[in-house]
Amino acid sequence: MTETPTEVSGEKPSEKKAAGRSLTKLNMRRTVLVTLPFMGALTFWQAYDGLVPLMFKNTFGMGDTLTGVFMSLDNVLALFMLPLMGALSDRTTTRWGRRTPFIVVGALLAAALTPLIAVANAMHNLPLFVTVLVATLVVLSIYRSPSVALMPDVTPRPVRSKADAFNSLMAAVGGVIVLVAIALLVPAEEKPDYIPVYLVISFMLLVTTIIFMVLFREPKEVAAMHRESAELGIPEDEIEASDEGGKERETDPVKRRSLVCVLVCVFFYFMSNNAVTSGISRYADVVWGMAGGSYAQVQTVATLAAIVAYMPMAELSCKIGRKVTTYIGIALMVVSPLLISGATGFSAIIYVWVALFGIGMATVSLTVYPMIMELASANTTGRYTGFYYTASMSAQVVTPILSGAVMQFVGYQYLYVYVAICAAISAVPLLFVKNADSLTMDEVRERQAAAEGEKR
Repeated sequence: MTETPTEVSGEKPSEKKAAGRSLTKLNMRRTVLVTLPFMGALTFWQAYDGLVPLMFKNTFGMGDTLTGVFMSLDNVLALFMLPLMGALSDRTTTRWGRRTPFIVVGALLAAALTPLIAVANAMHNLPLFVTVLVATLVVLSIYRSPSVALMPDVTPRPVRSKADAFNSLMAAVGGVIVLVAIALLVPAEEKPDYIPVYLVISFMLLVTTIIFMVLFREPKEVAAMHRESAELGIPEDEIEASDEGGKERETDPVKRRSLVCVLVCVFFYFMSNNAVTSGISRYADVVWGMAGGSYAQVQTVATLAAIVAYMPMAELSCKIGRKVTTYIGIALMVVSPLLISGATGFSAIIYVWVALFGIGMATVSLTVYPMIMELASANTTGRYTGFYYTASMSAQVVTPILSGAVMQFVGYQYLYVYVAICAAISAVPLLFVKNADSLTMDEVRERQAAAEGEKR
């Protein structure tokens, strides 16, 4: 008689059945704790994309194209730092785990440096402003890849889209907190005081890091993930201190092609996404007459729509697959910007179009990263996370400059046409992706039912 997983492990049938049921759902305690570092980081990036361009333009008198050049500097830095930190964390061994030391050190340093950005702006000191900004971006880069790579380290493959959705949801909640702070604390004037907002960001970074540091035990949670994956019939390789010095490479040509195609999709997705996030504050000021922090009202609607959409779209991706779900998200990212660009002025209907765009961004963001993780082994999740960030940051080096030039030399109203074109291009490489999902939830349940029937 063929041995079932229950017989091999020595578990009682009732214990196996209970475990099997739990594996189709997220371990919520584990998932919440894993999301906290990313949530802290996104509070910073929410303000960075919206407020820093206003500082460059209004405090230091830069044009949109030059502002775009400065806004791309963080992504130039990230091109080198994020793959390096991801690969380095793959090969790190400590009693706290592979990722945790990078997360804690990077986040605490970022919490200390962040308020100094607003202080330098208030002093109208451009050299100090750029120095503090770059220093903050460096320390954020220390933990960005490790914090994202931690999710697949502790989550079985079939539920990674759900986990990534919850990760994005928590980050969006942090983003909403910052957007509300911007709307309330930044007056509608050309050169407001940003220090209160940056103190809020520093507080968020500090609190999320402390909770993570106190309650999360990385080695324990990684071991639990391996047990759960084995019970699902998806064994994970044992995590080693290194994969022969980081030399493990994908040899399957189909998987290599799929990886490249997903990364190209990621590139154009972020070309679209970042054009909005880095340009919205200036666009809203010029086109809609929203000065100071009032642009945050529009961003809040988009973010709240994303929050509402994350888990339902994750469930949908588990049902119909990540690839098809990604197409749905891209379609929303094409149609809604065209509708926004066609509006002659601001009206309430803009909130609807912005909400649809937020849903589209949320949908694509929760599917593309798990696609890449399908191609990674346990030893290479950090490096493959670095690939993801290389693609995303490359786009974010280019798009602030290009979208800034579009606004300055073609016209502000064409920003959203640029956004729609980039989103449409992102759909093309997905046609050639063959390894988007390991198992859907229906397949997991079929496996479990078959195993239970064989036992009986």
